[in-house]
Amino acid sequence: MARPAKIKAASVGNGTALYLGQHVRQVDHGRVILPVEWRPDASPRDFTVISWPVLAPEYLLVLPPSRWEVLQRDLEARSTADEETAEIERSISSRICLSSLDRYGRLPLPEEVLKGLGIEKEATLVGRINKFEVWNTSRFTATLANTKPQLIATALKSIRI
Repeated sequence: MARPAKIKAASVGNGTALYLGQHVRQVDHGRVILPVEWRPDASPRDFTVISWPVLAPEYLLVLPPSRWEVLQRDLEARSTADEETAEIERSISSRICLSSLDRYGRLPLPEEVLKGLGIEKEATLVGRINKFEVWNTSRFTATLANTKPQLIATALKSIRI
């Protein structure tokens, strides 16, 4: 009898996880278990979770430390005297939660935010290469159904592969 193939974690050369694909997961006491392939040995255990888009949240944007640092550097490069920067910092920081995977690969998420987004028993995790999103499954399905093919086609033309 053949043994089942072992799932290999997707990662780049430095062991950083790649967040690829869509995964429907049960929500258990505000926690979702990350797919095994999103948890290679060297990948982060700590994440920054932000309700996104900031002013009209539709899902949770989950950033590993490397992506959070990019956002921080961008904000730090702005003038602290600039009122727009202050507004952006307030808007983002008031919607952030820091979260760490437990030993079973479960990511705790703020329950009040989950309820506000309609994420109760089930969530869809959507990979975005170096970050991922947590969606209400039916909202994500509706968003996919409303995708504008012309917009995607134009955007893809600008990507050099």
